[in-house]
Amino acid sequence: MTGEKSINHHDSTDPAIDDAAVKRYFDSASGGTAATVSMMTHGHNLPASAARYRLHKEIQTIGDWLNVVPDSGRVFDVGCGAGTWTEIFARRYKTVLGIEQSSLMLKAARVRVAHLPNVKILEGDGRHDLPEDSFDMVFLGGLCMYLNDSDVMALLHSLKSRLVKGGVIILRESTVYQGVSLARGEYQAVYRSVNRYRQLFDGAGSFRVEVRRNYGYTNLVIAEELVNLRRRWLPFLPRDSTTLGSLTWWALRGTAPISFWTLPRMLSQLGIPWPKLQNHFFRLRLVE
Repeated sequence: MTGEKSINHHDSTDPAIDDAAVKRYFDSASGGTAATVSMMTHGHNLPASAARYRLHKEIQTIGDWLNVVPDSGRVFDVGCGAGTWTEIFARRYKTVLGIEQSSLMLKAARVRVAHLPNVKILEGDGRHDLPEDSFDMVFLGGLCMYLNDSDVMALLHSLKSRLVKGGVIILRESTVYQGVSLARGEYQAVYRSVNRYRQLFDGAGSFRVEVRRNYGYTNLVIAEELVNLRRRWLPFLPRDSTTLGSLTWWALRGTAPISFWTLPRMLSQLGIPWPKLQNHFFRLRLVE
């Protein structure tokens, strides 16, 4: 989620991401805690319940995908951030391994899962420091949006060789309606369309691909866009206000059948890209 950061359309087949800028951003916490930055829920004064709501909806969205992975399975969380999903996996599966290169996120993840004996968090870059283990599921929770196209394909190519028979790769990535858009400056990311991700998956290997829209993420972005509109059009109100942020969130929750359900789905059916920044889950299975 980029909030009010600049997002520009880009036609390059491999837009350049500055790795050092990405690492600086996640090492600084950027006005939030490691946990809120990892889930990209900082900067808009929304209540903590908004992040919990998003996570709950995301788990519901892919619940059946997670249920297919055996309880005795080994799970690898690549780019695990502050360990939110790592902890979820550790409560479901026998063995969980995470890897994270940001020192701030790494510390937060290790603290978060310290009470769980079946988890290990490695320090490293998933592109270069993959362990030589095999896994029933590999999870990338918003990593590819910080990688160039060539890095995405190379990483997926490496990960597929670490899947057991019947294993899966699940990705959760921020997307745009079509083409490719870039966030530049202090926060750098590349937002690809679903079709563009499909092309990258084809370039990485022979996968069967399933796609699901992440409406939990959409709902949070709707709230953030309303906060941005209030800041722009009502400048006499405090820019940062937990009270106004909470009022925005609970107003949306109170009208959820329209604001969080009917409206985004209706606009999607009409081909109207709102909110502009979306999010999708992808499940990749090897073609046997």
